[in-house]
Amino acid sequence: MFDNTLIEVDDHAAGILVRAGQAFAFHALELPFQSLEGVTFPDAATAERAARRLTRRAAAERLAG
Repeated sequence: MFDNTLIEVDDHAAGILVRAGQAFAFHALELPFQSLEGVTFPDAATAERAARRLTRRAAAERLAG
């Protein structure tokens, strides 16, 4: 099992997951993902889904106006 891993969304480095006990803490690398800073996730897939949700939400807000 890994101790840290890079989370990418649409070819952008969103953050790094660092092992924190049985979970993984998110450390944002880009401003759009700052709201995930320090959030813990059970695995990398869950963290990536959260980062992708943020990206989709931001895109929807830009379209709405």
